[in-house]
Amino acid sequence: MQYDFGLSEEAAVTAIQNGEADWMFDSLPSDRLAEVGTKYMEQLHIAPLSAWWYAPLNTRLAPFDNLKARQAVSFAIDRNTLVKLFGGKVLASPVCQILPPDFPGHVDYCPYTKDPGAKWSAPDVEKAKQLVEESGTKGQKVTVIVEDTAVSRSIGVYLQSVLTSIGYVADVKPISANIQFTYIQNTNNKVQMSVSQWYKDYPAASNFLNILFGCASFREGSDASINIAGFCNKDIDAKMQKAMDLGVTDQAAADALWSEIDKEVTDQAPAIGLFTPKRLDFVSKRVGNFKFNRQFDWMITQSWVQ
Repeated sequence: MQYDFGLSEEAAVTAIQNGEADWMFDSLPSDRLAEVGTKYMEQLHIAPLSAWWYAPLNTRLAPFDNLKARQAVSFAIDRNTLVKLFGGKVLASPVCQILPPDFPGHVDYCPYTKDPGAKWSAPDVEKAKQLVEESGTKGQKVTVIVEDTAVSRSIGVYLQSVLTSIGYVADVKPISANIQFTYIQNTNNKVQMSVSQWYKDYPAASNFLNILFGCASFREGSDASINIAGFCNKDIDAKMQKAMDLGVTDQAAADALWSEIDKEVTDQAPAIGLFTPKRLDFVSKRVGNFKFNRQFDWMITQSWVQ
C-alpha cells in the first residue's frame, strides 16, 4: 500500500478521477461535489455517521467566559449555510445539541433558533446582538482557529463574518490539520474559539457528553485535553457519573438521564453544534467491494484494487 502526502484536496480528487490514486482521506472540496456526483456517481459512497462538527468556545477566556456571549453566537449562526459549505443536505444536517440523532439518549432539542423547540429553524441575529450588549463583551477580539483545509477554512471565514455581524472584532487563523487538533486543546495557546469534529468511539452518550464536557477531561497545558471548551459544572458532572453508574443496571433509565444532561450542557453553550455529517468516500474505478462500517468507516481489508 502506498500513501501520498501533501496533495491539496483538489489535486487528490483529480488523481482519483485519473486513476492515479484510489481514495482520499480528507473531505471532498465543496466546489467539486457537483462534478463528482454527476460524472462519477458509481465511485461515490455516502454513509451516515454518529458524529458532529462543532465550535468549542473557551469558557475560561473572554469573551466566552460569559454565558450570554456564548449563547449569542449560538443564536446568530445560520446552520443551513454551514450545511451548504459542507456540501449540502445530502451530506449534512443542522444540529443544535451534543448527542447526534438516532443515538442513545438523544431527544430533539434546539433552544438556539428563531423558534426554539425540537428543531433548528433559522438564526436569530437580533437576539444575538441583544445578548452581546447585555454581556458587556461587544467590541472584544475573537480569533477562530481552524484546520487549513478547504471545508474548514470556509467554515472559519463564515464564523468570522457572524462574529463581526453581532459586534465582535473577529479574525480566522487556519493552521495545519496535522497540529490543529492538539493545538486547540492546549490551554497555553489561549484559543478562544475553534472548529473541530468528534466521531463516536463507541455507541454511548458518555462518549460525547462525559468525554467532551466532563471535568476530568480538562487538563491545563496539555495537548490531550479533549474538553476543549474547558467546561466544568460540578452538578452536571455528578449527574453524568450517576448516569454511567445507572447504565450498568438500567440502560433505559440511564438514557433518559443522559437526555436531560444533553439539554443542560446545550443550555450552557460551551460549544456550538454546527451540523452532523455523512461520510462521502470517493474511490477510483479500480476499487471493488467497498464496505462501510459506522464504527470503523471504510473496511479496507474487505476491498480489492484491480
